[in-house]
This record gives sequence, structure tokens and C-alpha cells, in this order.
Amino acid sequence: QDLSSFDEYATEVRSGRLEWSPVHKSAKFWRENAQRLNEKNYELLRILVHLLETSKDAIILSVACFDIGEYVRHYPRGKHVLEQLGGKQIVMQHLSHEDPNVRYEALLAVQ
Repeated sequence: QDLSSFDEYATEVRSGRLEWSPVHKSAKFWRENAQRLNEKNYELLRILVHLLETSKDAIILSVACFDIGEYVRHYPRGKHVLEQLGGKQIVMQHLSHEDPNVRYEALLAVQ
């Protein structure tokens, strides 16, 4: 049985090992699935925020910032939800990260 792209995404997020797999950069994926980050009491969104708090890996941090930015762009209440979870402040802390890619993705995420 083929896993849906959302199932693959959820598995990747839950593993904590984010990478630039194709699903992250797919506008169609985010249009169709951004609101699904709300499922199970925001489980996947909470994991992304947790990774921003705990990971030292620049790729994981960049991808987590990117995904949070896509969630906020494609889900109308995304900014509100992110603030409620304390995620906006955590993304903003990465605006001064030493890695330029992390800084860039954090900047895009909070715009």
C-alpha cells in the first residue's frame, strides 16, 4: 500500500530527522494539507516547534522554519495557533542563528 504524501511527511516529522524531501517544497502539498497540522491537538506542529527548541542541526532547523512558514501561509488561523503554542518567539530566536540558511527560513516564516 502506498503511503500518502501526508503520511510520509508525518512519519518524517515524528522521526525528528527533517530533510529537504520533495514534499516540503510542494505548493500543492501545503495547499491540501496545511490544516492537517492541526490534527491530534497540533501534534506535528508541536513537534516542529520542539525541534526548533532542541535541534542543533542547521538542516533540521531550516526545514522546520520553512514548514512552519508554509503552515502559517496556507492556514488562515496559522499565525494565531503558532503564537498560542509559543512557536513564533522560538522562530524569531533563529533570526540570529549563525547559519545563513536557518536565518533565511526563519525570516520567511515570520513575515
